[in-house]
Amino acid sequence: MKNLEAVITAAKFYRDTSVLDCDIVVCDSEGRFLHHEHPITFSTANIKIGNIASGGPIKECISTKKVVKGMIPEHVYGIKLSSIIYPIFEDNGEFAGILGIATSYKTQAILQQATRSIATTSQEINMALAELSNSANQLSDCLLNVRQGGENVLSWVNKTNNILKFISEVADNSNLLGLNAAIEAARAGEQGRGFSVVAKEIRQMAVNSAQSVNEIKTILQNIHNEAKSVVDTMMNTAELGERQAASTEEIFASMQQLTASLNEIDQISKTL
Repeated sequence: MKNLEAVITAAKFYRDTSVLDCDIVVCDSEGRFLHHEHPITFSTANIKIGNIASGGPIKECISTKKVVKGMIPEHVYGIKLSSIIYPIFEDNGEFAGILGIATSYKTQAILQQATRSIATTSQEINMALAELSNSANQLSDCLLNVRQGGENVLSWVNKTNNILKFISEVADNSNLLGLNAAIEAARAGEQGRGFSVVAKEIRQMAVNSAQSVNEIKTILQNIHNEAKSVVDTMMNTAELGERQAASTEEIFASMQQLTASLNEIDQISKTL
């Protein structure tokens, strides 16, 4: 069996075993159609057995006796096709004809469109993640500053305890002094009446001071409790911000890997 005949015999096998839908033609050395295996998903009904091929790629392959690859535009058969034309030689080296295979480009086009769409979305997500990561880091830094400020407040509140202790001691001593003065004034009788008034005022001032100290202590204790609660919340929030920033960076790295994979898929689809 000659090679040209063998190609014709195997043409249906070529078409049926192809992963992508394709149209297969076999022409003689003059470009006359000898055999045609019709595709399934598109029509090439204008190809007639016995007619001379008018397509440039077939003529180029016959002229050059070399493999010719190209694209058939959508307006020819209603769908974009990738074509490859093989020269057929007999065992004695004689040029016998060509084998032409036109493969549907629909799958590749869908794949490329999908990769472009996903790549665009991926790029948008990367930009959003970069902004989110930056915001998370800024938030974490701000929260750390707020936490430091809260800790400073607690430190200052604690320092006021010493001051209040001193005022309380002064009030106690003043009260004791007023009491002693009142005793001495009572002993002095009529002559100590004026001193008694002063002693009474001193004692009253001491009592008021002690009450004020207690009130201030209560207020400062409330401030201390609230400040500590805020600091604890800030610490927890800062930790959450740090974890969010770390997670965002991990997602960003994954998206970069996805983009790289999409580029590889796009390159593969162009070779199908």
